[in-house]
Amino acid sequence: MKNLLGIFYGAVFGIANVIPGVSGGTMLVAFGCYDKVCGALALDFKEIRKNIKFLIFFAIGAALGIVGFSNIITWFFENFPTETYMFFIGLILGSIPLIIRNATVKEKFKPVCAVPFLGALALVIGLAVLENNSADPAPVTVKETADPYVYEVTFTNSSSQTIAEWRIETKWDRKNVSGITDWHIEEGNVKADISQGFADKLFGKSGDEIIAPLENKEIMPGESVSFKLWSTESAFILTPKYSYTVTPMFIVTITLASLAAAVAMIIPGVSGSFIMVLLGTYATVINAVKEFNFAVLIPTAIGVLLGLIFGAKLIRLLLKKHRLIVFSAILGLCAGSLYAILPKGFGLNLDTLIGVFTLLAGGAVSFFVGRNTKAEE
Repeated sequence: MKNLLGIFYGAVFGIANVIPGVSGGTMLVAFGCYDKVCGALALDFKEIRKNIKFLIFFAIGAALGIVGFSNIITWFFENFPTETYMFFIGLILGSIPLIIRNATVKEKFKPVCAVPFLGALALVIGLAVLENNSADPAPVTVKETADPYVYEVTFTNSSSQTIAEWRIETKWDRKNVSGITDWHIEEGNVKADISQGFADKLFGKSGDEIIAPLENKEIMPGESVSFKLWSTESAFILTPKYSYTVTPMFIVTITLASLAAAVAMIIPGVSGSFIMVLLGTYATVINAVKEFNFAVLIPTAIGVLLGLIFGAKLIRLLLKKHRLIVFSAILGLCAGSLYAILPKGFGLNLDTLIGVFTLLAGGAVSFFVGRNTKAEE
């Protein structure tokens, strides 16, 4: 059972680090294995030997979470965002008793602890506000035309990097589709590849399609691609997938961004993926993972390795000298992350009602794990 739990903890950690806005460090705290993982990442060989069995299974789970389950969890976030985010909120809430026990192993909270708590809380909320207000580096806009069935679609490269490969995935908003859908490209230098699923065939609906350029055409910074789409339904969702041109300077950028993201990965409440989004490397790295592009994966791995070692050593040093202060900050980071991952669909609706049950499930999982986890000195 302990081995299976180790795989489960690692998988949740890996999944959390794939999703922008969700903190892998918070998941480590939620499951009571923060000190163990930080000790291993800091290359503390005494700690590694002590927890070697757990760390092996945790690493297996993390690899499965990043590579094997990233598409699955992304599907849940795209189709059931409120319910999925509320599950993660439950995990965080259920972990609070364990965090408090870890913080107060040697001494109780003092009034001065309010300073790191409030500072960390403000940091995470500030990052969340920055994320919500940050410009989309590659937005897709849809405009109606004089023809009620024709829509003008524009895909723009608003970043400072050249987009090398791109496609636009089309999905129907199942809740708002009234009948059998039909669409095609009316005008533009793009093509549509239909990928029709079994359920769509069964119910007589078009499958989800991919719009791609007729030729491998790069999109320079500030340039855009436009085409016209004919559809009997307006309830479609267009999601761009793209990667930037890899140049020597971009390799350096990827390495440094991965280093910064890796440090963020193990800080509770801070999303490593969001750091990569801010630095403009997230789309390229995710695409490289799916396509095994080693020209991108190798510098990314180097940056992540260096960042994890440096970040873990720094956190362990702070824990040894200022444990109560550090855990007060961790509590603030976790509290701030509740705001950071609060779903946009939260409100008086059916999704939120179902989300209450997923929140309770997540809270129960982390609470019972925490109750059976010994506070580490």
